[in-house]
Amino acid sequence: MFTARMVSGASLLLFCLTMFAPLAPLQAMQMKGDAPERYVVKRGDTLWDIASIYLEEAWQWPQIWALNTDIANPHLIYPGDEIFLVMIDGQPRLRLQRGERVDPGVVKRVPSIRRTNAGVAIPALGLDQIEAWLAKVKIVNAADFDRLPYILAGIDGNTLLKTGDQFYVKGALAAGMSSFKIYQPGQRYVDPITGALIGLEAQEVGRARLLSEQEGLAILKITNVTEEVTPGDRLMIAEGLDLDATLFPQPPKNAMSGQIIGLRSDGTIAAAHSVVTIDLGLTDGLAVGDLLAVARPGDVVKDPVTGKAVTLPDQTVGQLLVYQTLDQMAYALVLKATAAVKIGFLAQSP
Repeated sequence: MFTARMVSGASLLLFCLTMFAPLAPLQAMQMKGDAPERYVVKRGDTLWDIASIYLEEAWQWPQIWALNTDIANPHLIYPGDEIFLVMIDGQPRLRLQRGERVDPGVVKRVPSIRRTNAGVAIPALGLDQIEAWLAKVKIVNAADFDRLPYILAGIDGNTLLKTGDQFYVKGALAAGMSSFKIYQPGQRYVDPITGALIGLEAQEVGRARLLSEQEGLAILKITNVTEEVTPGDRLMIAEGLDLDATLFPQPPKNAMSGQIIGLRSDGTIAAAHSVVTIDLGLTDGLAVGDLLAVARPGDVVKDPVTGKAVTLPDQTVGQLLVYQTLDQMAYALVLKATAAVKIGFLAQSP
C-alpha cells in the first residue's frame, strides 16, 4: 500500500472553525488599509479570496471571523450573503448577514431584487488549477511502484500499444477490480542532503479494463491512451479524483523547514497556482492543508570592511498549500508569489 495522503472528503462540506488550532495573538493580525466595511459574496468567490480582501495574511481568517449565533450554519457562506466589518471589544471582526433563501437554488437579498444561484456554499479554495495535474500525476513510494503489476506484452506481440489493443499483465491485480490506470515512472526525487531516494513521480498514460485471468496472467484491453503505452508500464486501481475544497490553509502544528526539490513539468521557475515538490513529509509532521512560507535563501556576500563572508537574511516570496504527502516529500500548490519560485528555495513554517 502507498503511504501517500491526499486531500479527501466530500466536495463542499462546511468550513468548520472549531477544527483550527489555538489562534495566534490578535496583535499579530494585520488588516488591509483598504478593507471594505461591507462585501457581498459573489459566485466564484472562495474564503481565501475574501480573507485576502481584509487581511494581509489570509490564513489568519479565523481570528477575525465572528460566528453569528442567531444564524444556522454561520460557517457556511453563500453567494448573495453580505459580510460586514464591526468592532467587538476593540478588535475588528467580520459578521455575516444571510441573504434571504427563496428556494435551495436561489437567494434574494432584501431590499434588493437581485437574485443569484446559491445552492452551494463557497469553497475555502479554488482548486481547479491542480485538478487536471492531480488526475494524471501522483507521487508514490519508489519501492511500492516497483512491486506493482506490469504489462508483459501485447497479445499480438506489439510493443507500442494503443486504444483497443489487448495485453498480458504479470503480477497480482487488486481483487474485485476491473478498471485500472496505466502509469510510467517519471521524475525520481532524492533528499538534497543525503542523496537517498525519497519518492517517485508516476505519470498516467492510459486506462484499461480487465477481460480475463488465466495461468497466472491477466488479459486487459486499453480503453484510452494519452501517451505511448509499452511493456513494463505499471497498473494501479482507477481511483477517482478526491479533492476537498473546504480545506482552509493553516500553519503546521510544529515548526519545520525544508526546500523545494521539484517543479511541475520539469520547469525552471514557478509562479502562483503552480505545483511544486518539497522535501518535507509525514515523518516531519507535515499534513494536508498545512500552509508554508516560501523564502529565497539569503545571498552570501563579502563584508567590505572585514572581508569575511556574511549570509544575508532569507526573503519570503510566497506561500504554499500542501495537498498530497508521502513519508519524506509532498506536493504543494503555490498560493501566492511575489517573485519567481525556484528549486532550492526554502519551504518553512510562516
